[in-house]
Amino acid sequence: MLGTSSPLNTNDSRSPSAFYWVLVPAVVMSLGWGLRGYIGGGPHGAMIPGALVSLILCNHLGYSISASAAVVAFAAIGIGFGGNMTYGQTLGLIRETETFWLGLAGTTLKGAIWGLLGGAMLGLGFAARHLALRHMVLALLLILVGITLGINFVNVPKLIYFSDPINKPRDESWAGLLCGAIAVLTYMQLRHSKVAWMPLVFGLYGSIGGAFGFGLGSLFLTLQANLSDQWNWLPCWKFMEFSFGFLFGASLGLGSLHLRDRLRPLGANEVTKDPTTTEPFQFATPLQLIPSTLIVFGVYYAWNQYAELLFPELGSLGRSNLKWTATDVLVDFTGVGCLLLLLSQRWQTIAWQVAISMTIIATAIDWQRDLLPRGHIDWDENYRDLFIACMGLISILVVHTWINSRAPKLMHLFLFALCVLMGVGYMMGLAHADIWHPEPEAVAAAGGRTAYLWQQYRGEVIVHFIFTALFTSSVCVALHELRMNNKTRLQQADTHK
Repeated sequence: MLGTSSPLNTNDSRSPSAFYWVLVPAVVMSLGWGLRGYIGGGPHGAMIPGALVSLILCNHLGYSISASAAVVAFAAIGIGFGGNMTYGQTLGLIRETETFWLGLAGTTLKGAIWGLLGGAMLGLGFAARHLALRHMVLALLLILVGITLGINFVNVPKLIYFSDPINKPRDESWAGLLCGAIAVLTYMQLRHSKVAWMPLVFGLYGSIGGAFGFGLGSLFLTLQANLSDQWNWLPCWKFMEFSFGFLFGASLGLGSLHLRDRLRPLGANEVTKDPTTTEPFQFATPLQLIPSTLIVFGVYYAWNQYAELLFPELGSLGRSNLKWTATDVLVDFTGVGCLLLLLSQRWQTIAWQVAISMTIIATAIDWQRDLLPRGHIDWDENYRDLFIACMGLISILVVHTWINSRAPKLMHLFLFALCVLMGVGYMMGLAHADIWHPEPEAVAAAGGRTAYLWQQYRGEVIVHFIFTALFTSSVCVALHELRMNNKTRLQQADTHK
């Protein structure tokens, strides 16, 4: 029940400082957001920070594995929704004096909307176990309706436009996401007031963090436009992404800090497996992995074909047509994401696979796609497919084994996801043909191989230095949390003797 407390909350016997509650999610989400922009953008890339930060928040709250499943899935998908917004041309506006304020207004607004919807979806994940399936269906349908109406009646006619209206104007969707967030928050307030505070509070905190994170972070692009040629190589775009993630994560951490006394009892009110039992370990059978494999791989390799079969007339409709907008929203990441969330609310195994394995497969796909255009490395297509398949199947197997282990811990899964994602990030940095086989003439002109590599990749060196610092800090936090949780569990066992 909503108000039930439990002695199983492993974090009750220790009280991390407010600084710790805020700083750790900030660091983790800064790393996740940096990886999102480095490995691959779009909504699938935006799942990275959502999955990582929600694992940390659930661990801070002492949530059980089953209680955390929906939270992490909703956070990954929900923050992924914001990845549908275009902002490249908006950032271009902020680099020019004449359009600076329009660009700043655009980044601030889009950051606020990203945080509002992402935070609301995180809060909806906390409320998911206390909502009947039919109510969750209606809540997610309202999100899709709100997104459709906002896009069709505000974004399509460009009533308020934050991109370049002349040079290859981009299709915006910020108003749609705003309307979707307002729709679900209003519905929760009117029909489910007992749990409506979860999406509302996280949405408000997220909107503040997103607004400041993207608004202030985008100023790095203005700075770069005014740097001398000597310093123009600085990776200001990455500075912006790290800043956006840091402030967004800090705001979600602050929200969970203020709500911790109300949230904690909701996630630890069930009996967990006794880690002292000696049940024999059982390997997952192929039959057990089939549902997860079909869902995870089907999103990337079958959904488009299904969409074309179901809506063959989509290509003939104009973008200003409401039916076109509705269909596009339904078959896009938003529609697919809402379907996955319904499955995640019902089955925790699917929730974990959606949050972790789908995110990992997305990074594998983006990595191999960038080999040729970004790194000038031509890799056979068969090896590309094999790489994606191996990454996906290994993740599915690891997540399944973790769920069914005797004493699964959130930080074990966090470390797995973190190391895999950061590993792909390091692979991305090394996937440049010039690093391994530079032109001899260019090396001689630069004064040697070391000088050449520094001149060519000094921006990436700075980026990877930041990555490594954030990654190391995140690993240390996870190991510290594991030690503290084990210590707390031992103290509770001694108390019960």
